[in-house]
Amino acid sequence: MAARRAIAVVFFVNGATFSSWLPRLPELQARLEVSDAALGLTLVGSGVGGLAASAWSGWFVDQRGSRNVTIATSVALSLVLPLLAIAPVAAAMFAVLVVLGGLDGLTDVAMNAQAVALQRRMGRSILSRFHALWSLGAVTGGLVASRAAAADIGMGTQLAATALVLTLTTLVSGRSLLPTGPAPRPLDDARVARRNERLPLVALFTVGAAIALAEQPPNEWAALFMLDRFDLSAGAAALGFVATAGGMLLGRLGGDHVADRFGLERTRRLGAATAVIGVVAAATLPSALLAWVGLFVAGLGLATLFPLVFLAASELTRGSHRGMAAFSSGARLGFLVASPLVGVIAGRAGVATGVLVVAGCAGLVVSLVTLPRPVEQLAHDPAVTPLA
Repeated sequence: MAARRAIAVVFFVNGATFSSWLPRLPELQARLEVSDAALGLTLVGSGVGGLAASAWSGWFVDQRGSRNVTIATSVALSLVLPLLAIAPVAAAMFAVLVVLGGLDGLTDVAMNAQAVALQRRMGRSILSRFHALWSLGAVTGGLVASRAAAADIGMGTQLAATALVLTLTTLVSGRSLLPTGPAPRPLDDARVARRNERLPLVALFTVGAAIALAEQPPNEWAALFMLDRFDLSAGAAALGFVATAGGMLLGRLGGDHVADRFGLERTRRLGAATAVIGVVAAATLPSALLAWVGLFVAGLGLATLFPLVFLAASELTRGSHRGMAAFSSGARLGFLVASPLVGVIAGRAGVATGVLVVAGCAGLVVSLVTLPRPVEQLAHDPAVTPLA
C-alpha cells in the first residue's frame, strides 16, 4: 500500500534528522568554543522551539491538513539542518535549534495524524511499527554522522548531503500520503463539546509529560548510569544506551500485535509498569549484566507508550488534532525538564538514583492514570480521501 510506505518513510526521515548531527556535537562545541554548561543551555533551544510549536500544532494541522503540514515541515526541517554547521556563535546555534525544534513539533503531530488515519482505515494496529521506523531512522542517521566524522568529512558537507537526500525522499514519498483537507468549522453543539474537552486535554498533557520523564533518563543517562554503578570502560558503559534503545526498537516492532490482543489501554498501563520494573532492576541488581537486562526491559515497556497515547489522544478529540497537540506539548515539556531534574538529583545522590527517582516515579504515574473516555462531538472528522 503506497500510503503505508509513504508514512513509514516520513517517520524514518524524521528520526534520521536530529540524529544526523548529534554525534558531531564535540566538533560543534570545539568550533563554538563554549563550555559544557554553555553548550547545555544552547541545546535547550530545540526543546523550547518544540514546546512552543506543539502548543498550536493541533490548530495548524486542523487548518492546513496533515498531509500538507507533514510534507512542508519535513522538507523545511531538512533544509534548515545544514545551518548548524555554519552557525558562528552559540546564540546563532540556539536560534537554529529553536527553528528545528518548532518544525519538529509540527511534524510530530502531522505525521502521527497520518498514521492514525491509516490505522482507522486498515482496522488494525500499525502505529507502533511506524514509531519503530522512527527509531531505525535515528540509528541510521547517527551511524552516517559517525562514519562521516571518522572519515574526516566536514560537518557542513555531511549535513548538506543529508539534507538533500532527506528532502528528495520526503518529496517523492509525500505524493502517496493520505490526502486530507482542513477540519470543518464546528457546529454550535460541537463547540460546546469542545469546551468539555478541557479536562481530557489537561490529562493528555500530564500523561505526555510523565511519559517523557519516564523515557528520557534511561536513554540519555544510560551510559553514565552504568558508570555510576559499576567499574566499566566507556565502551561497555555505552551498551546501557544500546540496551534501552534495543528494547524500545523490539517493543515497537511487536507492539501492534500486543495492542490488538490485549487492548490499547491495558497495553499502555502494562508497558508503563514493565518500564518501572526494568528501571528498578537496573538500579538495584548487583551485576552489570543484570543492569543491562533491566534497561532492556525498561525499553520494552517504554516502546509503545508514545504511539498508544497518540492514538488515544486522537480518539479523545475526534474531529480535530488538539488532543494530539496537548499530548505532544506535555511530552516536550517533560523532555525539556527531565535531564536537568536527573542532574540535580544525581549531584546529591548519584546518577542511578536520579534515573530511578525520575523515570520510576513518572512510569508509575503513567501506569496508574486512566485516560478519559472519548468526547462525543457532532462535527465530522477531517475529510480523508479513500485509499486507491
